[in-house]
Amino acid sequence: MQGHLDTQLNSEGIYQAQKVGKRLASIPLDGILSSDLKRCLQTTQEILRLQNSTWGNIPSTNALRERNMGKAEGLPLSEALKQFGPKFRDLGEPREKLLERLVEEWKRIQELGISRDYKNFLICTHGGVITNFINHLYSDLGYCLNPSIREEQLRVPYNTSITIIDVNKITRQGTIQLFGDTLHLGTTLKIVKDQDLR
Repeated sequence: MQGHLDTQLNSEGIYQAQKVGKRLASIPLDGILSSDLKRCLQTTQEILRLQNSTWGNIPSTNALRERNMGKAEGLPLSEALKQFGPKFRDLGEPREKLLERLVEEWKRIQELGISRDYKNFLICTHGGVITNFINHLYSDLGYCLNPSIREEQLRVPYNTSITIIDVNKITRQGTIQLFGDTLHLGTTLKIVKDQDLR
């Protein structure tokens, strides 16, 4: 469980980032924002490398960081469970605090996108962030699911998976059009085995 640990992508991570970059190459990006942790910045860099525009420095924020896991951070899941039991998630950042910072950032991104009439805004963040925030958008804020997505699919997504949210610029309501898609890795939906991670 990496949490706030600032690790770099390994060779598999770089390969996956290159694959998602190729998949997104034909989609013009109006705006981008990444977690400030190296693994997300490297992924974003691979995506932007194949875009037709020059971005310079990648805009990043600590608001999109993975959930801080406290004493369990850096431990394999099996070790965290052995040392702290199933409540290991409660050792770090409370879910409410995670959602608070994500909601604030989401509002800021929406305002920016609406004021500049953006069509496509790339956010590069972490699996725990995506899982918690997408479930919050759906369960608490009333965002709709595309009919092809079932609620039980809103679990920890695979690295470099693609999630698409369409937001109505007038009503601010959204639809989750795609969740955890990994077609660029050879299959529509790769499953994270350790769903207890977050």
